[in-house]
Amino acid sequence: MADDLSPPDAGAAGRRLALPPGPIFHLQRAHEAAHEIGAFRAWAGYKDYGCDAATDGLVLFQHVLSFGSSEDSGRTGIHCHLAHVHIVLPSSGRGAFSYDGVVTEALPGSVICQHGGTVHDQFVYSYAAASPEENRKTPLTIDPAPPDAPAQSFSFLEFFVPRTVADVELVAPADVTPEDQATAWDHPYHAPGASYALQTADDPGAAWRPVQDLPDLQVRDGETWAPTNRLVATQILRAAAEGPATGEAIPLEIPGETGGLEVFLVVQGAVGFEAPDGTPVKLATGDCLTCTAGLAGPPEAPSADLRLLRFFVSSRAEALYERSREEIERLEALGPGIARRREVRPQGDARPVNFLSDPGA
Repeated sequence: MADDLSPPDAGAAGRRLALPPGPIFHLQRAHEAAHEIGAFRAWAGYKDYGCDAATDGLVLFQHVLSFGSSEDSGRTGIHCHLAHVHIVLPSSGRGAFSYDGVVTEALPGSVICQHGGTVHDQFVYSYAAASPEENRKTPLTIDPAPPDAPAQSFSFLEFFVPRTVADVELVAPADVTPEDQATAWDHPYHAPGASYALQTADDPGAAWRPVQDLPDLQVRDGETWAPTNRLVATQILRAAAEGPATGEAIPLEIPGETGGLEVFLVVQGAVGFEAPDGTPVKLATGDCLTCTAGLAGPPEAPSADLRLLRFFVSSRAEALYERSREEIERLEALGPGIARRREVRPQGDARPVNFLSDPGA
């Protein structure tokens, strides 16, 4: 069977991922998209930030917001997404997942690299009862919520490479048992060279650092570069005046990388860029810019409350292939048959996520 890096053969794999010809500069303003309820899960709303159209399906970037409680709507069931890259940043409320049998709380301030193929189950998600119109106004944050923060609906930012993936259900929502929730799974479709990773705001690697040649900014490295097999870097930027930074200044660029793609989302505040003709462009809260790496220049003139999310996608992503529709249908029909083996984790089991699948884990 072909894995995620295989070239197409006899129609088993789809097209090679390639960006549209010429430079990309696609700005989607906050008001130009809204959450579409039920696009995937019946109780969730999905807001597309426009990367799919701008990159010809190489990237999907979206905001997923709960429009119902887990008590009323139920869990997702145990499943996996067979992607090259899958990054999740909780952005409001509270959720709880089982990642390969490890119960994990999902709260703003965390960066989760699910890595294409990690088996998971979202079984708790908060919902602040309100009309759909009011719920859509739930503010995003990528900082930990204060203890006295009001209740909010759970949401998360989700970044995929590519847009088209196989979504395989191993155990249906109504059939999940406690043993299923505690189960680690082995299947042959994990993204090669990638691994699961979770960074919280308290982790040493999440410290704010000065940005080389940009004294007005500080950066937090979300540490997704290695777990995605050097395909996607995740950074959070803020104004330098907001607080202290530690260590030496670091560049935003990845050493040795040329070309590639940048995706910027203003989660909070405002920041400036340049259009390809040199015209200043101001991005405000909720605006998303997808562009050829370096085309928009460096971020400048940050507001005092800025939270700017930056994804850098390596040009190596254009050497990858997406799955064909026929292969996706075949994989999704396998269901639990995709698993080679499974093991229920005993209480207190500290083995890592994907220990059955990752060599040397």
